[in-house]
Formats: sequence, structure tokens, C-alpha cells
Amino acid sequence: MQSTAASNQEVTSEKTPDSQERTGHLMTHQDSELTITNDTSSKKSPADDVELVAGSADPDEPAYVDGPLYGWVIVFAAFTSQMVSMGVCNVYGVYQNHYFTNTFQGSASTFQLAWIGSLAIMALDLAGPFAGSICDYFGHRQSALVGVLVMTLSLVAAAFATEVWQLYLSQGLLYGLGGSLTYFASLTLPSQWFKRNRGFVTGISISGGGIGGLWLSPVISKLLVSKGLRWTMLAVAIAHLVILSPVCMLFKTRNETGRQRIKRIKRFGFRKGESLEQEKKRKFVDFTILRDTRFCLLFVAGIFVVSGYFTPFYFINSYATQHGIDTSTAALMVGVMNGSSAIGRIVMGLVSDKIGSINALLISTFAATLSLFLIWTFAKTVAIMFLFSVVYGLCCGAYLSSTVSASGDICGQGRLATVTGILYAGMAIGSTIGSPTSGAILDSIGHKTDYTGVIIWSGTVMLIGTVLLFVLKYRTNKSMFVKV
Repeated sequence: MQSTAASNQEVTSEKTPDSQERTGHLMTHQDSELTITNDTSSKKSPADDVELVAGSADPDEPAYVDGPLYGWVIVFAAFTSQMVSMGVCNVYGVYQNHYFTNTFQGSASTFQLAWIGSLAIMALDLAGPFAGSICDYFGHRQSALVGVLVMTLSLVAAAFATEVWQLYLSQGLLYGLGGSLTYFASLTLPSQWFKRNRGFVTGISISGGGIGGLWLSPVISKLLVSKGLRWTMLAVAIAHLVILSPVCMLFKTRNETGRQRIKRIKRFGFRKGESLEQEKKRKFVDFTILRDTRFCLLFVAGIFVVSGYFTPFYFINSYATQHGIDTSTAALMVGVMNGSSAIGRIVMGLVSDKIGSINALLISTFAATLSLFLIWTFAKTVAIMFLFSVVYGLCCGAYLSSTVSASGDICGQGRLATVTGILYAGMAIGSTIGSPTSGAILDSIGHKTDYTGVIIWSGTVMLIGTVLLFVLKYRTNKSMFVKV
């Protein structure tokens, strides 16, 4: 009898969470699909769409069931988030044309006005390491929701701006900071839910920015003409709050966040391979990835590519009106370019799963560079301008989605948001230099009418970026046709 009682007591104790060494432990969170386990014999989590497989090759990347149903909910949420937040950034050219011809006519130069959109992109990219670290530590949902609130407030502030410097702070810096929190959450989360088709789902998610630009460009253009700047800004601000808040609530993480890791350690202690010394060395923003030569090449290439990347988006509108095209048709070109970039991101994301992310990145960037030199240079008619908008959009759009996949292939998925944020911080340098330099070239060399210098500038810096990407491919694998 005593022996039986002792046996029963032992069995009971084994089922308690404190018996970590015997049965491991499970811990779930309402904002996460993560199940933490120390028991290598545990193959299935309580969530039906999450499976942990013992012996995963990457300790930072648990082996999950690839592409569960909720993964497509994540893709939809990420797509919608990108559609609104990045769609607004991508159609800044429409705002710039309105500022130049109406609000600040005669009181601000093209160079000064170009800084508004550039500051938004710069702030979004420069805050990347911190926004990515916030995602990795607190969770993607929390980061995205805070970003939505900041973007909404920034647009409300911009609605009441009367000076260019006020737009620098509101539509520029503040919107970019809020957009960074939402952008990196939606950019990196789909990769946690898929493995074989990461390039494809990342392409779908990031294509939202292009789709948003496609329909936002004509809508915002008409609102600016009919309602004016203030009511347009307020309408866009309300759209951010109403659309993005419920969408971002759908975000769930599968990897262990930093906050979850600390809770696990406090409750259960360290896992095998973890130590107090290792935990003390862990930093909120981890820059050790910069020791990897391949990542450094990707980082520097991003600076040059982005220096020319946004120039067509910001200047095709004014370029078209300068050549006698009406305002609505010129705005449509911006929308077509954004729509084409959305298609390019999806297609090249699918291609990158077949030929490798670095190969896809190299091919798409080189093709975009050629379109600048060979098509935009000779675009004097409506037909050629639309042709350039389509071709450049298809080629350049793939750069952003393939960059995420390439950084994931280099560093793994465990800290993808942080690493991608570091990568985008480098791009901030390019976005800060790029469009304002194009504006200065147009004002000085082009006398506000000749865009040849603008085209040569953007094409040259993108060509340098292409060469660096080729070096990255060679550094990764010297064989020309191997998948990398």
C-alpha cells in the first residue's frame, strides 16, 4: 500500500510544471502560437497548427509544421498592413506635386519638398534595428499597434501644418518612426509561419505596399484637388486607425520572444546550452551580424540601391506633367508603378524560392537599373512613360522582398526582425541621400525642367549596388548557376 501510494505520488509529481528534467514544460501566450518545451520527446504542441520536431538543425529556429492555415491569416494581415502604411509612403510624389504647384508654390524648392518623403523613409529605415528588436522582444502585435497609433497622430499633425518644416516633423520623421514599428512587424512575421515558400509569402506580404500605391495614388490626388490638404490628411489618418488596428490584432508570433524567454528562465531555469553569462552578454540590439562579410556586402549594396530606388516613384509625376501630361494621368503613372512593383514582389518571391534569394536580388536590381538607362532616358511620350512605370515597377519591387529572404538565409530566423532592421538602417543612408540629391540636381543642373541628370544619378548608384550584389553572390558561391 505504501509502495503504491509512493508510486502514485511520483507519477503526480511528474505531471507538474516544476518537474522540468522529467517531462519538460509547456508555456503558451495569448499573443503567440509559441509552445516552449525542453522535452525532446515532445513532438506536438497543444496548438494544432504548431509542431516542434526534435533535433532541429538551427537552435534558433524550431522545426514547425510548414504553412498552417493561420499562416495565411498572418500573410493577409501583413499584406493589409503594408498596403496602408507603405502605400502612403510610396505615393508621396502625389503630395509633392501638390505642394509644388499649390500649397508652397514659389516658397519652396523641389529639393526642400523632396526632403519630406525622404525623411519618412529615412526614419522608417534608420529606426529599423530598434523596431526589429522591439518585435523580437515584445512581440510583433504590440509593435505594430503602437506604430499604427503614431502614424495616425503624425497625419493629424500634418493636416494642420502651415510650414514645410512642420511637415518635416509630422509627415516626415514622426510618420516614418511609427511606420517602422508596423513595417518590420509585418515584413518579418510571415517567415515564422512558412519555410519552403518564405520568398513567396514574403513577396505577397510586401506587395501590399505596391497595391496600396496603386489605388491610393488616384484617390489621394482627387482628394487633394477636391477637399484640400487638411481634409485629405485627416481622411488618411482615420483610414489608418480603422483599417490597421483590427488587422494588427491578428498578428501572432511562433518564435520565442525576448520577454517570453526571460519569463521561462525565471520560472524553469536555463535550457541546455544556455547560461547566466550568455544571458548577460545578450543585448537588446545585437550588431554581431556585421562581423559576417556577406551581410556587410548586402548592407552596403542596400545603401547604393536605395539611393536611386525611390527617385522614379517621387519624380515620375512631375516628369510627366513637365512633358505636358495632365495631373490625373501623371498620378496614374505613380499608381501603375506601385501596382507593377506589387506583382514583381510576388513573382520574384516565388522565383527566389526556386533560384535562391541572392540570385533573385541580383537579377531584379540589374533589370531595374537597365530600365532607368534604356527606357526612362527616352520616355517622351505617354506610352513610353507608362512602359517605364510598368517595367521599373516589376523589376525594382522584387528588391525589398528578396532582401528579407537573403538576410534570413544569412542569419537564420531567430533574430530576423533585428537583422532586417539593421539592414534597413543602412538603407536609411541611401534614402536620405537619394531623392534630395535628385531634387538638387533637377534644381541646379536641370533648371527644374531637364531630368537627364536625375536619371543618370539614380541609374549610376543602382549600378554600383548591382556590382556589390554580384560580389556577394561570388562570395557565397563561386559557381555562376548554383542556387544561392
